[in-house]
Amino acid sequence: MPTFKHQSTGKRFLFIHIPRTAGRFIGANLLKNDCECEQGEGDSLWVMRNRVELPHYHREYYEKYLDVEGIPHITVVRNPIDRFISCSIFLSELYGDNLEELLEDPMMFSSMLQNFPSTESVNWFRPQVDFISEKTHIWKFEWGFSNSFGVWLSDIVGVDIKMRKDMPVAKLPTDESKKVKRSDKLIDNIKSLYRKDIEQLYPELAA
Repeated sequence: MPTFKHQSTGKRFLFIHIPRTAGRFIGANLLKNDCECEQGEGDSLWVMRNRVELPHYHREYYEKYLDVEGIPHITVVRNPIDRFISCSIFLSELYGDNLEELLEDPMMFSSMLQNFPSTESVNWFRPQVDFISEKTHIWKFEWGFSNSFGVWLSDIVGVDIKMRKDMPVAKLPTDESKKVKRSDKLIDNIKSLYRKDIEQLYPELAA
């Protein structure tokens, strides 16, 4: 859901949708607030362009392929350990019951992510720092999405945004219950993979 245009005022903004950071929920709320996604909706939006799902474009791609110059950039980031655990539903579908043991091995962990075969999920495991720039206004997933998020968003984009907690969101065709369990070895591997995310966004996880 990259660029939006408020239909009443004409104001435009870029919503950088980092996977597993409540992006579909936020996008649904934006649509209900008179904001139109300029790349389309539904099936017309969730397509592969330049070998990446369009709503999940990272910085290199949205700056190259979308008209984002001079408009507000917003995004939500998430604790990289929690985000990886949430993303692991895709890995579970591919690797099955022994996934947790494989992910605890540093070499297998790296190899599995580098050779992940599902093209639709290319950016699911990409570090969050690859999505943001010095222009990006950042909200943290852990802060929640109540009225304070709506106020923050409204101030940035220049239109009044009201958030609905009960906003229905289309479910992914994956089993959300099939997430890997946390372990010390797995967390060490996740921290190594997302070292820059931790340094720039969650320094409290460095210890």
